[in-house]
Amino acid sequence: MGNIQRKEYDATSNPAIKNPDWMSLVPDGKSLCDLSIPGTSKSTWLHGGDINQRQSWNLTSQYEAGIRFVDISLQYYRKELSLFPVKSHNHSFDAVLTDTINFLRHHSKEVILIRLCEYSNFGKGKLFPQLVIRYVLDAGLSWFWKAPGIPTLGQVRGKIIILRDFDDPVIGIPCKNFIVADDQYVPTIFDIGHKWASVKRNLTEAQNSKGDKMYLTFTSGRSSGAYPYTVAREINYKLYNFLEHSEKKKNRWGIIAMDFPGSYLVQTIIQSN
Repeated sequence: MGNIQRKEYDATSNPAIKNPDWMSLVPDGKSLCDLSIPGTSKSTWLHGGDINQRQSWNLTSQYEAGIRFVDISLQYYRKELSLFPVKSHNHSFDAVLTDTINFLRHHSKEVILIRLCEYSNFGKGKLFPQLVIRYVLDAGLSWFWKAPGIPTLGQVRGKIIILRDFDDPVIGIPCKNFIVADDQYVPTIFDIGHKWASVKRNLTEAQNSKGDKMYLTFTSGRSSGAYPYTVAREINYKLYNFLEHSEKKKNRWGIIAMDFPGSYLVQTIIQSN
C-alpha cells in the first residue's frame, strides 16, 4: 500500500488539509437530511494488513480533517464493548466516546454521527443495547441526541448522534430508516466498475431527493481478490471526479463513508453544502 497521499486517496497518518469547524458555517435551520457529510467506513480499522486495513488516520485526525460520520464495529469482549478487531485495538467503546467528546469540547458547533453495529455477538446480542446505553450514561447523556427523529443542525450542535444498526430502541436514530448503498463485497479488481455504479446511483438519488430522508453511501469494498486500498484508490478517484464535475451549486449527497479518503476529496464533499 505504501504511504501514498493524493487529493482523493491518503494512506498516510496526517491529513494534508484540516477543517475542524466547517459545520459552524452551515445555518442552524438546515436538516441533517439536506447535508453532504464526509465519513469513513470501518473507521477504527487502522491495522490488520492489506486485506483488513481500511483507514490510516486515527479518529481525532479524521474529525480534524472534517469527517463527521464514523462507522464503529463493536463486540463483547471481557465483559465490555471492545472495538473490532480486538487484536488491532486494545480499546473499548470508551476510547471512541472520549476522543469524540474531547473533539466536541473544542469544536462546539460540530456534530458527530456514530454508526454502531455489533460485529459478533458471541451469544450476547440481547445485552448489546443495554451495554451501549451504559457507555452512553457513563460518558454523560447530555452529549447525545436522544430522539429517533432526524434533527436540524441547530438542535444537535456539540452532540453525538448514535445511528443504531441494531433493533432495540435505546437511543439515537435507526439506520433502517436510511436509504443505504453498502455493497461491500467486490470479488475482483475487475468488478470495481459494478461497485462504482452502485455508489453513483445512490448519490444521484440523494441529489434528486426531496430532502426528507437520510442517504448513506459506502464507497468501500473488499475481498481476497480486491483489497480495500485497491478498491479505495479506484473508487475515490471516480468519486472525486464525479463531485468535481457536478454542477457548481449546493448538492445534497447525504453521508459518504469512504476508505482512505484524501483531504481534497473530503473538502469537496464539505463544499457541496
